[in-house]
Amino acid sequence: MDHMDTNILKEPRGFLRVLQFVFAICAFATTTNFGSSFSFLVKCKNETMGTTKITQNIEYPFRFDHIIVEEKACGNSYTFSYFGDYSSDAEFFVAAGVLAMLYSLASLGFYCFFGGNYQTNKTFPLVDFLITMVIAVFWLSGSAAWASGVSAVKYVSDPNSWIKTMEICMKNGDCTAVFAGNFAGLNISIIFGFLNFFLWTVNLWFLYKETSWFQQDNPASAAGAGGVSPI
Repeated sequence: MDHMDTNILKEPRGFLRVLQFVFAICAFATTTNFGSSFSFLVKCKNETMGTTKITQNIEYPFRFDHIIVEEKACGNSYTFSYFGDYSSDAEFFVAAGVLAMLYSLASLGFYCFFGGNYQTNKTFPLVDFLITMVIAVFWLSGSAAWASGVSAVKYVSDPNSWIKTMEICMKNGDCTAVFAGNFAGLNISIIFGFLNFFLWTVNLWFLYKETSWFQQDNPASAAGAGGVSPI
């Protein structure tokens, strides 16, 4: 094992790995820690029976159709559920974030402790480049899927979208939406997702310059000759 060398953190590929580690955590943390709610009022035909407020929490992994609600309203008991399961989009996005975080941390450790091997063994740069490319694709597909998932979650969380079709509303005078949820956290998670895709894509260029493919095409840069290859 080489001595720890943190100078790599001053170079683009090392510095970008630090950013990737931080923003990967931000992306999946804003998704898994998200919390909000939606609510609606059930107004009875018999006004003397008052109104009933029904509130539902919104949280990861967003399996609305797994929620069973039991409520009493207007003297009757009702059991119902909502619709939509968006866990696959959310979990894929979170998985991409966790994978990116772990690989960023592992590669940083390798850069710092095995920097000499990275420079002399050309297999390592190739593997690093290919894995980075795969994770960049994961970020793009995961972020696009999650953007669609968030849009669907917003639709389900707006009582105005489905309130008239609920049995509890159809059998009792009227239902009105009270709150449709606050989705600032999920909007931010999507931004973090596409930002991560940008960071991982940009890093491909700096990793490509370390591979034998680039050095075969640019023998002068590979030789070094005391100079630094252009960005």
